[in-house]
Amino acid sequence: MTHSPFWQNLFRPPHKQKQHICDLWLATPIFTGISHRQCRSLVAEMAVRRYQHDEAIFEQGDVGIGTALIIKGSVQICSGNKVLATMEEGDFFGEVALVIEAPRTATAIAHGDVEIVFFLRPQLESLLSQAPRQGAKIMQNLARVMANRLGSTNALLEAMHVNDQPQSGDHHVVN
Repeated sequence: MTHSPFWQNLFRPPHKQKQHICDLWLATPIFTGISHRQCRSLVAEMAVRRYQHDEAIFEQGDVGIGTALIIKGSVQICSGNKVLATMEEGDFFGEVALVIEAPRTATAIAHGDVEIVFFLRPQLESLLSQAPRQGAKIMQNLARVMANRLGSTNALLEAMHVNDQPQSGDHHVVN
């Protein structure tokens, strides 16, 4: 059979890109303790997508099915008109969707030309059944990532709440 590009799966990353994607995933806390072999196997099944400037990767309220890793470019995470974060190459977002089927809490917008690879919940579920230890390790890593992000969010909300409270020296006139 011919190896014509016409017959290749357009959603799978080209061979030379697979190692780069694997290296990026292995540098994330989600893939801590995962073997190179297992990572390469997962990457072989991951979908790579390209987005143009200002194109939505997903919108707040969409039901998520997986997490995204930025291969190239940057992504802005927004809520309403407010930019919450700007993510760069090697950053990942949307990891809650690997664990639960729930609406996205923010919108992700391509900031310039962007390439993203997705790790989807069905891939994680398959890993859990085929290689339970590796799957459990990713689940444990996800729990740590989500706990850390929740802690950061709580600290931010607490700081915002403290700043909104009147200080002991403030005087307010009540009619």
